[in-house]
Amino acid sequence: MKIDISVDIEDEIRKGLSGYITTYCRPLPADVSFPSVEVRRIGGMDENTIDTFMVMLYARAEHEAEADLTLRKALGILDAVSKRQTTAIRNITVNSSGSWQVDPVRPDLAMCSATIMVVAHKSKLEV
Repeated sequence: MKIDISVDIEDEIRKGLSGYITTYCRPLPADVSFPSVEVRRIGGMDENTIDTFMVMLYARAEHEAEADLTLRKALGILDAVSKRQTTAIRNITVNSSGSWQVDPVRPDLAMCSATIMVVAHKSKLEV
């Protein structure tokens, strides 16, 4: 039987940003490089063969301006990826962007985040 399943949206986003920005999904490796983006799924909903994911992007860098630029570049790249329609990602909507936070592990780093909604097609799986 074939079923529809949600894609691993964190990995889809990581792949979409690869080649442009160093991107990580959890668990983070011990040797994280900067500037970089962490992708974290925080929720979502599904309807038929389409999923809408809530995702947080965390940009970290040595300086605030670099963290902010990294985050804005990531959002622009994901928008371009969605418009190409060559991955599962079909659309992104930015809900909030540029929120400053303190990294709980590395408080010496600048970190800002964005919350986005990502629309993606489900994939088929034979069970």
